[in-house]
Amino acid sequence: MRKQFLFLILLLFTLKAVADDPQKQKVDSILSKAREFESKGEFLRQIETALKALDLSDAYNYDEGIARAHFSAANALVNVGVFKEGIKHLENIEGTKYFREKTLMQSEVHRVKGRAYIKLRLYQQAIREFHLQLARIKDLTGEEQKISYLYTYGNLSTVFDQTQQLDSMQKYINLQLDILRNFDEKTVAAMLVGVYDDLGQLYVKKGELAKAQQYLDKSLSLVKKYKIPEFYNTYTYLGNLEEKKGNLQKAMFFFEKSLTNMREVGNRNAIKNSYRSLADFYRNTGLDKAKADEYELAFSRLNDSLERENRQVIDIVLSQILKSKDQESATKVSKSVRIAIISFVLLALAITVLVWRSRRNRRILGQKEEALLETETINKKLTEQIGENKFNNLIELAKSNNPEFLTLFTELYPQFIQALKSLDSNLRSTELEFCAMAFLNFSTKNIAEYTFVTIRAVQIRKNRLRKKFEIPSDADFNNWMRELADTSAQTQVPD
Repeated sequence: MRKQFLFLILLLFTLKAVADDPQKQKVDSILSKAREFESKGEFLRQIETALKALDLSDAYNYDEGIARAHFSAANALVNVGVFKEGIKHLENIEGTKYFREKTLMQSEVHRVKGRAYIKLRLYQQAIREFHLQLARIKDLTGEEQKISYLYTYGNLSTVFDQTQQLDSMQKYINLQLDILRNFDEKTVAAMLVGVYDDLGQLYVKKGELAKAQQYLDKSLSLVKKYKIPEFYNTYTYLGNLEEKKGNLQKAMFFFEKSLTNMREVGNRNAIKNSYRSLADFYRNTGLDKAKADEYELAFSRLNDSLERENRQVIDIVLSQILKSKDQESATKVSKSVRIAIISFVLLALAITVLVWRSRRNRRILGQKEEALLETETINKKLTEQIGENKFNNLIELAKSNNPEFLTLFTELYPQFIQALKSLDSNLRSTELEFCAMAFLNFSTKNIAEYTFVTIRAVQIRKNRLRKKFEIPSDADFNNWMRELADTSAQTQVPD
């Protein structure tokens, strides 16, 4: 009889597994559709599809489907600018078995979080996510690993471009180039164009115009060789180069050519930015005031239109999320009724047990009072150790480039922060963090390692701060910071 019962259970599990296959296939098919919408830039439809896949995955208890649906929704939400909900979906992925077992999914979660932080201009957090991603990519292999490295280096170069850390930007562009050289040129031609464009623009910013010309010519050559349809960045950067050389007519030609291509590929955000740039170019150079006014007006109209559309998209997305949550709450109501009945029974049992235990506890109270006195003595000893523990925590926060580092440092060394702000009340948080690391006597190499920049970038920042604070060239930078704190403490001691 027992064997027959076990056989029946196994049969039921087998039937469930067979029945699960079509259900999983249905979810996978919906997620494939979501990827199609993403490739076309139809993010609203991607979100709708991903949420549908998520509902079905929850109903079927399909762990992989839950993880992938959350990821698709998160990616789309970050693309439309709904960052809080996007990050929530990423956090939900981390609770799945699929996430724990799949290195690529772990890597991709860090990538999308990093992109969200870039858009929020939380650059240190973005850098941290991308470095966490790099740690996961090491465990990947083959093409999967190369492509993951490629996109991570691209994201890091974007961060350093936006924060004007050009040496670090160049480092990650060159790393992209090293990887792309291992592929067939035709296969990665469009990506090579992007990398050459970035190098060209980088050298324009550095004032190395011959190198800028060399890379932008390479980019233009690939565009023509492989008939790449989207090339407006190449022409924009060529325009910037010619403007830097003082060839305004040539610059105007490239800028207008770039705008034409933007219209051909239909990139309205790029068109909007081009209108803004062209208005400034014609006005600042004095080439054509009428054209400057014309582009200014075109920018205002398109900008207003895009903002209205973005607000509508975000409103629709949020309403869908609320609708999804309402459905989830409705499903939980029936469960809540059952839980309430069970809870009532358990509560009655608990009360009975508590009445019995309360009588016994009276006898124990005397013993507990003695224990409490002992605990207070121990707590006093622990309090004396808190200062040391906080300092150790501070060092760990600095090493992990944690945004909480400056908060704890300010708590431990308020006088030093006040002294810095008395020298310059407009110091940025990144400058305060840098000075704090110098105060803690981190070397140039340490600071570069912990903040994910090059040693040269650290040296440049030190030189800027030397000028700002008028630190003598023969004075040790770290010693000067510590002496500043000592001087501040002395001036605050009452007579």
